[in-house]
Amino acid sequence: MVLASMDMTSWGVGQILAKKATDRLGAVMMVLLVSLIDGTGYVLLYLLLGEAFPALSWAYVFAGLSAVAGMLGYILYYEALLRGNVSVVGTISAASPLVTITGAMAFLGEMPTATQAVGIALLVGVVLLLSYEPVGAEWRIPAAVALSVAILFLWGIWALLTKAAVESDGDGGFGPFHVIALYSITNFTMGPAYFLWRRRRHPPPDPSRRAFALAVVAILLLIVGIVATTVALSIGPASLVAAVSGSYPVVTALVAFLVLREKATLPRVLALLLFVPGIVLVAL
Repeated sequence: MVLASMDMTSWGVGQILAKKATDRLGAVMMVLLVSLIDGTGYVLLYLLLGEAFPALSWAYVFAGLSAVAGMLGYILYYEALLRGNVSVVGTISAASPLVTITGAMAFLGEMPTATQAVGIALLVGVVLLLSYEPVGAEWRIPAAVALSVAILFLWGIWALLTKAAVESDGDGGFGPFHVIALYSITNFTMGPAYFLWRRRRHPPPDPSRRAFALAVVAILLLIVGIVATTVALSIGPASLVAAVSGSYPVVTALVAFLVLREKATLPRVLALLLFVPGIVLVAL
């Protein structure tokens, strides 16, 4: 719960900063920065906290697929921003916990208690309420919508594969920091390849030192969330971790209210009221 809540908080704040940085640097440059900073961070974390890799097993397959799914989701997220409004992308992709929760129950045999199930339902409702925005004509952009649906499934499957990786090896010693080490491979390969492919058509619109600094802070916050969730998935049920960590729009909404002075709409207020009982029930 603590690690999942850490992810919720860091992603809630990081998403706001990442959006501001993307407006200045563009999606293609953000992917490059994410891949290089994330990849370096993952290598350092493995060297500091990881152990020697165990013998080959199915865990490597699941972890490798998890790393690919997570990075591909990142790339498609920024690619979708090039083609459509952030409200479209955010509205759809924020529902990825639904994929994780459903998959955990169907394929991992997870069965939350009745109390936890009610809490999960409340948290999913919170996410859907906070991610909803009237998108109007933007729904007519089929590419942005299709990419956003792909992101939803990729990020939902990422959590399932990560959970499968740390559980499939039994006592073989394959842990969360082995998964994190494999994240670095996809970051160092897929991110730069995407940048080289798209950089000429989409150069940074308004680059500055301040924009790059903002991007670095945002990316570091997102790294904290990814690492926290990866470790949390090695400890607790994927359905509960996804429900809590996926509630990051709550933090985003609070920052929007208190710092950015955005309007407190009825759906947002209702979602915040549902969040407290939801998080309490999941923790029981």
